[in-house]
Amino acid sequence: MKAFWRATFAMALLLVTAVPATAAEAEPRISRPGEYSGYAPVLYDEWVRTSQYVPMRDGTRLAVDLYRPAVDGRAVDTPHPVVWEHQLSRASRAEDGTVNLAGVTSGMAELTRYGYVVAYVDRRGNGASFGTMTGYHSRTEAADAYDIMDWLATQPWSDGQIGVFGCSNTGEAAMHAATAGSPHLKAVFAGNYSFHKYDGFQRGGIRANWGVGPNRTIEEDLRNLPVDADPNGELLYQAALEHQANTQLRDMWRAAPFRDSHVDSVGARPWIDYSVATYAERIERSGVPIYSYDGWDDDFRKEILVSAATLSNPHKVLIGPWPHCGHEGFDLVAEQHRFFDYWLKGIDNGIMAEPPIHYYTTSGETGRWNSAKSWPPEASATRYYLAEGPTGTVGSVNDGALTTSTPRGHGGADVYHVDYSVSCPEPVGLNQTCPQDERGLTYTSAPLPEATELTGHPVVSLRLSSTAADGNVFAYLESVAPDGSVRILTDGRLWLSIRDTAKAPFDVLGTPWHRGLERDAEPMRPHKAERVSFDMLPVSTVVPAGHRLRVTITGADVRESNRQEQSPAPVYTVHREPGHASSIDLPIVR
Repeated sequence: MKAFWRATFAMALLLVTAVPATAAEAEPRISRPGEYSGYAPVLYDEWVRTSQYVPMRDGTRLAVDLYRPAVDGRAVDTPHPVVWEHQLSRASRAEDGTVNLAGVTSGMAELTRYGYVVAYVDRRGNGASFGTMTGYHSRTEAADAYDIMDWLATQPWSDGQIGVFGCSNTGEAAMHAATAGSPHLKAVFAGNYSFHKYDGFQRGGIRANWGVGPNRTIEEDLRNLPVDADPNGELLYQAALEHQANTQLRDMWRAAPFRDSHVDSVGARPWIDYSVATYAERIERSGVPIYSYDGWDDDFRKEILVSAATLSNPHKVLIGPWPHCGHEGFDLVAEQHRFFDYWLKGIDNGIMAEPPIHYYTTSGETGRWNSAKSWPPEASATRYYLAEGPTGTVGSVNDGALTTSTPRGHGGADVYHVDYSVSCPEPVGLNQTCPQDERGLTYTSAPLPEATELTGHPVVSLRLSSTAADGNVFAYLESVAPDGSVRILTDGRLWLSIRDTAKAPFDVLGTPWHRGLERDAEPMRPHKAERVSFDMLPVSTVVPAGHRLRVTITGADVRESNRQEQSPAPVYTVHREPGHASSIDLPIVR
């Protein structure tokens, strides 16, 4: 063991990088989303990385990496603001033994040039830190965040001004840091997080895609980098042994079908106790400014909009044409630099005078950036009805119509046998599923006479009956090109047992909200038509002229992680009688 670590870490973990300095005075003063120059002088052209353990209030030691400005290879003691991330792993070795620190820092070490200290902290039970991870974003982790910020603020090289950043699980950790009440925290830059875990991870009461890691073997844990004082990796090995008691998240979520489910293994109601929304008042009391960002191809995009609408804190929102934690074509580090300069250094770069919401509207392979004072921007809800198609058949690619005409006459209904054989040619990972038009009911509009912008939250309202007491329903909004190719624009889903809607305790932007408490569960009455309403994830896209809009209804989705298949499969009936029609409201920008 000792020999292995001596060989592996023969190189020093004190790393110094040099980048050419340029005079800020020679740069044009630019400050707009994704662009920033001329406001902050370059103070240093080197940084030094060190690592150490920092004990928490209960004695648990967390591993901390520090990237500090340096001169001639030595870190400076001049006090500077500190920005940090509550990581799962500061850095780890690939199977071939290489380390990519650039991937860890995501470019944030660049801020050392401008007079920042950048820190990365392994959360307890992860990386080189000791302890165990109980649940997911527990209050113990929030207390750790408080202790870390207190430590960072009181070091001689810190001026006491602290910012926190992150994306996905670390973005949510950044939001939980804001609940801890630290007087030192002055700014939060968080991406792709859930505001309420049940609505983000268990959207519509259905698990798909998210939150089943990290679960690592001891061997995998030993690829994490030890701290400087542990060159042989002996402490890392002890920490890795403790990690084996971490919560198995997949098992925890399966034990919590309802928003208020209690899971004995963690002694908590995980959806409630681990949600940012539960501690919204603490965030508001802190007054800490927040910058939230996401992408249109991410399942959490509604969550950051709900967060911004609910919290009274100064708030910026950015949504681009990106997947989970993506930002291709946009300089996210420059945007973080702008935000932290304003709140941690008092540089009046105009960022907070801009409209609070900056979002991208897609249009085929291109698009445009827009700004808005509030979300959703002005759009009219245009109701499209699910109607009988030109052939009157079910099961063909174009079996139903989507029309703005109100149903007349005796109406009708479409019968659908739930098909569990949904699949995609390639694994979908964290992305949207592929079109399932051959395995569901489809309703397709006439070709659009002109390009049509959809910006906001589509809402589906079905008059639905089922032969079974339970089941799931999925809806996809699609664009169908003249050549027949299909692109999914957005989707929605609902577990039928929690179909009743209620008033939400936070701002859900005018969409239906399903409380999902255990006492709310109500089986479907066989063959009894019920109103089933749910929203789709928000969207901002232009559908070209000549394309058709399509709604596809299924009873299964490729991404389901805990599907309960029934035998025989349920038979759904989508009703479209006058006065009891099924429809979708589309947010069309005129």
